[in-house]
Amino acid sequence: MKKKIPLPLGIPAALAVTFLALPLAGVLAHAPWSTLPSRLTSHDVTQALTLSLLVSGWALLIALLLGVPLAWLLARTEFPGKSLVRCLVMLPMVLPPTVAGVTLLQAYGRHGILGPALASCGITLPFSTAGAVLASAFVAMPFLVISLEGALAGLHPRYEETATSLGAAPLRVFRTITLPMVLPGLIAGAALSWARALGEFGATITFAGNLPGTTQTLPLQVYLLLQDDPEGATAVSLLLLAIATTILITLRGRWLNPQTPTTAGRGRGAGEGPERGVKPRLRLSAGQPRRGPATAANAAAPEGPPRPPGPAPTPHPLRTTVQGAVNATLNSPPGTTIAVVGPNGAGKTTLLRTLLGLTTRAATTELHLGTEDASRKPPHHRRIAWVPQDGALFPHLTALANTAYGLRAQGIPRTEAHREARQWLDRLGVGTLAHHRPGRLSGGQAQRVALARALAARPRLLLLDEPLAALDQSTRAHVRHTLRTHLADFPGVCLLVTHDPVEAVSLASHILVLEDGRTVQYATPADLTRHPRSPWVARMLGRNAWPGSITPEGTVLLENGARLTTAEAAPPATPGLAVVPPEAVSLHTTRPTGSPRNIWQGKVREITAQGGRLRVLVEGMDGAPETVAEITPSAAADLALTEGTPVWTSIKATETTFVPL
Repeated sequence: MKKKIPLPLGIPAALAVTFLALPLAGVLAHAPWSTLPSRLTSHDVTQALTLSLLVSGWALLIALLLGVPLAWLLARTEFPGKSLVRCLVMLPMVLPPTVAGVTLLQAYGRHGILGPALASCGITLPFSTAGAVLASAFVAMPFLVISLEGALAGLHPRYEETATSLGAAPLRVFRTITLPMVLPGLIAGAALSWARALGEFGATITFAGNLPGTTQTLPLQVYLLLQDDPEGATAVSLLLLAIATTILITLRGRWLNPQTPTTAGRGRGAGEGPERGVKPRLRLSAGQPRRGPATAANAAAPEGPPRPPGPAPTPHPLRTTVQGAVNATLNSPPGTTIAVVGPNGAGKTTLLRTLLGLTTRAATTELHLGTEDASRKPPHHRRIAWVPQDGALFPHLTALANTAYGLRAQGIPRTEAHREARQWLDRLGVGTLAHHRPGRLSGGQAQRVALARALAARPRLLLLDEPLAALDQSTRAHVRHTLRTHLADFPGVCLLVTHDPVEAVSLASHILVLEDGRTVQYATPADLTRHPRSPWVARMLGRNAWPGSITPEGTVLLENGARLTTAEAAPPATPGLAVVPPEAVSLHTTRPTGSPRNIWQGKVREITAQGGRLRVLVEGMDGAPETVAEITPSAAADLALTEGTPVWTSIKATETTFVPL
């Protein structure tokens, strides 16, 4: 439905359009249409047009050579005086053209800053074709820089960072990833810059003069014709107007909104900002194995052929110490998969970026991958492959070219790199999609291609940042099975950031828990399940966990003042966590009698489904702790539970575990 234009806005807008269109209409109305061809093909006009094309072409080349690196610097780096540099870039856009010419004279004229030095080398810029090029480049380059900087700012850095992690040097990243992805913005900026150079008048006539065949460009020809041949000036003006209009119609607004893929993935980027919330909780038995058999949901996931032929994999154990915003120490043998978990802002992504060498918030004092310390090496020499949450597949490359990118960056010939990349794609079940671009892949297919790309790069350390978070449940089970199958053969160490306890337990042999940038617990899934060392870990696993300390009487005094009886003994004043599984909490509508020694009153605050059971959140009364109970739907119906229902909770002392901290 079209929105009706309000008159208080529509009338001024219509006047503005009229104000802008009327002069153009005047040119069209008074153009000498009958003599237009002969006027535009006259010697003076063709000479001026040829010179204009020559000057604007060289000006565009200078703008590209100098402006592209400057735009990248402004968009990608922080340095002292950045605001001043951006001001200098934009200054020629707002200066009166004649003032720009005067400034050029003071810099490059005979008595300017560089004039004597240039004269000693036999170079004279004022009143020469080179001077006209310099004047045009001075006023035109800002259009290229501003347009390209906007395109670069809209391009998420994770694409370049991913390319760096695959072994590409900075110039290769710029040439193969950055430039192709901001090409629309670059083309738009180049076209605007060229058009501005083609139409330059004031700076040129002030700095280079108006010499026929040397500096007299088309705009200067218009100025000259106005004195003796107004119709000729209108004809040449019509030519310049046609050129400018053609450029603007071709660009169709791209200089304002360059179409660069900023968030081509399906989830958040791999920055250092806030992380996702906790995923569904998991109830585990203490001895649950890490790698179980495939279920019906993921049985279709291809196991793939044996490992692709190539250099025999060399084991790469990991030994590292990270200090700064994140503090952690890892010493893991090859073949270890470590799940990194923690609440929002715990430092999980920062840990990965520190290992990659992509952040200054923390640093590795040592980073031994096998026998080599990579802590002082630049990111592209560390041989650490990174799979961001959304995969960050390069949208301008096919799945095959994406997978071969790391091999090509390491100097592997194209034929060999593509052969090995295709083997990895076949192994992960997406070989038939080798010539598809990322835009044609589903979420699960894209994640497999991203994993194939990382493994094909022959990394010594593999980093996965929430690789399944953006997938639906069925696809997640499918890709989880694929990950589990292929991580078993990885000869290095894999760090997997996740909020999902299912992923943590099913994929990892060890779990690293981070809170506030420090390591809270590092244990196997079974040990973590039996003895969680923080309330967050216990809640992630679906347990009730209350901080407290042992009293002289042997009970647990909780932080909120309540007391809890446990069958486990510990020295008085020992701090720790009282942990109770939700299925051990009983709910009653009247005060229970019998063996339970921990009884308190509360009311139901929330009821949620958890598989085939219900999780009931009970808000404690009179200082009692908040408790989660897990019951069957039939039990909930018998108790007639609804939100706000008063209930009694009971927990046996034998069901309470005290974990000293």
